[in-house]
Amino acid sequence: MPYRVRLMFEWGGGCIWCGNDAARERFGVGSIEENLPLSEATLQKLHALTVWHDKALDWDYPPDPSPWSEEEFRAFETAAHDMRSRLQTELGPEFEVVYESFP
Repeated sequence: MPYRVRLMFEWGGGCIWCGNDAARERFGVGSIEENLPLSEATLQKLHALTVWHDKALDWDYPPDPSPWSEEEFRAFETAAHDMRSRLQTELGPEFEVVYESFP
């Protein structure tokens, strides 16, 4: 059974999480991107996506609407899907990488 991991951005950090028992047994709980066999370039891109994601929230008053336009949401979604593909390629067939979009 492959390790299932979820590319899912959380406010304030963390973007790859375990998605099945096999992954939890090997990598534990919490965000696991630093525990995966990823290149430094991929880790840097994940960090950049996390920073970008966090700009979608009005940190001064989170219940307010996002400061992002629909175009920026679409651009982020495209970049996240591209990252999912990159992760799948880099991690190989022992992993199943899924992307869980945020609302």
